[in-house]
Amino acid sequence: MALTQAQKDQVAMQLKKHQRETLTTSVLLDKGISIDLVVEHGVFGSDMMSSGIYLARFLYAHKILYTGKSCLDMGCGPGLQGLIMAIYGARSVDFSDINSAAVENSRRNILLHKLQKKCQVFVSDLFAQMPAEKQYDIIVFNHPFFPEEAGRFGEEIIDDAMLRKSMLGGTELIKTFFKEAKWHLKNKESIIIMPYFHFAGTENDPATHANSYGFTIIQKEKILSQQGLQRGEISIYIIKKTIP
Repeated sequence: MALTQAQKDQVAMQLKKHQRETLTTSVLLDKGISIDLVVEHGVFGSDMMSSGIYLARFLYAHKILYTGKSCLDMGCGPGLQGLIMAIYGARSVDFSDINSAAVENSRRNILLHKLQKKCQVFVSDLFAQMPAEKQYDIIVFNHPFFPEEAGRFGEEIIDDAMLRKSMLGGTELIKTFFKEAKWHLKNKESIIIMPYFHFAGTENDPATHANSYGFTIIQKEKILSQQGLQRGEISIYIIKKTIP
């Protein structure tokens, strides 16, 4: 689906801000609490994208959701969400991304925080290259919000196809995710956690699709983003299977 001009401008701004060299930064999780993060050149900037920042804070504040659990950080980028879960109580955490550079970036951050005993990394297009038997208590997915195909967005803005894919998911990616995710959740208590930047429209909003694929939203936290590159309403959804 074609984007509005305002949406195109937003995506273009986000992509331009990603034209930066590798850096070491920190993300504030709570008053006096932050996490160090290396963000490689060409990898989704969880340190400056509002959805990544607020999702990280949500996970830090809701440790009870993943303590002692097996977790997947899908579309991991530099691995911020998975790192938080691994540091603050998860039993095990897998990291996956279609972008091999992002997976290597996550691996670097896992080593930085000495978490390699409980973490694994995978290059995968959603679940396609993941071990078929892998199942999780928690899947966290900060998915692409904007419903344009990455290949149709102006390459003159940035010619990194993987970075464009991190922000532009078309309209089929979220449907495929929900179709496949039900087979990778352990049981009826397993959950999916997904943020959404509402400026992107309704096409890729998890609330638009969850019911159609046998899921229900059991909790929604609304945030008015006032920092980072995405300003406006962001929701964080907790989602469960309703069909076995």
